[in-house]
Amino acid sequence: MTTKKLPFLTKFLYGFGSMSYGIKDNAFAYFLLFVYVQIFGLAPDLAGLAILLMLVFDAFSDPLVGYFSDRHRSSWGRRHPFMYFSAIPVSLSFFLLWDPPEALTQTQLFFYLLGIGVFIRTAITFYEIPSTALGPELSKDYVERSSLLSYRYWFGWWGGLLVWNSLWIFVVYSSYTGTTDARYLPETWKIYGLVCSLVMFIAIMVTALGTHKHIKDLHSPEIRKISLKRTLSELWETITISRDYLVLFLAMIITSIASGIATNLTLFFYSYFWEFTPLNILTIGLTLFLTPLVGLKVSPYLAAKFGKRTTILYLFMFAFVAENLIILLRILDLLPSNDSNLILPLVLIFHWIAVSAQIISYTTLASMVFDTVEEVEKKTGRRMEGTLLAARSFAAKCMSGAGAFFAGLILSYSYWPKGAVAGEVESSILNNVGLLAISISAALWISAIFVFSKVRMTRSTHEENLGELNYSND
Repeated sequence: MTTKKLPFLTKFLYGFGSMSYGIKDNAFAYFLLFVYVQIFGLAPDLAGLAILLMLVFDAFSDPLVGYFSDRHRSSWGRRHPFMYFSAIPVSLSFFLLWDPPEALTQTQLFFYLLGIGVFIRTAITFYEIPSTALGPELSKDYVERSSLLSYRYWFGWWGGLLVWNSLWIFVVYSSYTGTTDARYLPETWKIYGLVCSLVMFIAIMVTALGTHKHIKDLHSPEIRKISLKRTLSELWETITISRDYLVLFLAMIITSIASGIATNLTLFFYSYFWEFTPLNILTIGLTLFLTPLVGLKVSPYLAAKFGKRTTILYLFMFAFVAENLIILLRILDLLPSNDSNLILPLVLIFHWIAVSAQIISYTTLASMVFDTVEEVEKKTGRRMEGTLLAARSFAAKCMSGAGAFFAGLILSYSYWPKGAVAGEVESSILNNVGLLAISISAALWISAIFVFSKVRMTRSTHEENLGELNYSND
């Protein structure tokens, strides 16, 4: 554990495994609702409800996995046994999610989605929380933690984006050589699930093996036998003793739900609101490869220049405006028609700005959660990185869970047609979807900004915590 600058290879290996979580996150946030509604035929409200109910299990599994990885003691340290254990269950369940049995009823399809979804989200928790929890131990430096998280977001974003673009390359090719738009074919998603599952397995093993050598340098908890009551008491104390942690946790959940509404409706907007072709969607996806590189450089710079709190407040506002303004302009009929050559670059620019702002703000927000580790240790005498970082995992799942639920309700309330065809959906339905999405998003983003404004943590308070724990010279 150090306050010094970390070598590139350490950051690279720490971040690489996030490709697995990024692929899962990208799939749940952008594809899952669309595919189960448009391709597999599940009603929007049922699909959204299934994805929301997964959060009930996450609310218990995330902090428990974090807690037990904090208290685990083995020759492989606290984190690595969980990481190795997760690789096969994550890969297998992800493939099954995209290949449901044929001829299922609505009820059967609902429970299939719910069951497989709960399994994979629990399995990925066994990897993501322990692996992320390595971060606060690898560095205690205020700015270096932002850099470390930037690498994790970089690989997470690139992992999801890599398979996103690979999928659309396949869809573009298949659509040109066939008679049907391949995005609406079940076979497309079966291949997608298979390829992703293999990449996820490799990513998990690379980070687990690549960081294995650091085990000897990491914190090892004292051996204790405690009762279930004491376990739950410590768990509750850990997540409630820091006021700033609770504020950050709540802000992360609210912003994730707001972003989740947008991501879950992205393919509906692309396909029906803007009537984009697969090639148009591929074009946008390719440009988004640059967004995490912006975060990689900008996040540590802004954290050092303005402080993390100020950086996040302004970027929250920036992300909200960029995410919703382009949709509002279309509803108000202030844009050219969809067959204009200007539509694609306009949507691309607004989407690119919104995503960049969100990546930087989420990276900085997660590094602030890192900074609460020492505050909690000072008050409790325990280092509980895994338990505290369950907040990031749970909040990210809110993006696909609660976000999908609200998106499903928006579609159902707007009377979204079954088997919708691009160019044939009534403009009133499309406008209703857009207005509802903007209204709910605005309420959530404003609430998140208000909540986050209550954070008191600064760089100086973090350094004071390090000093009191005698970490300043590590």
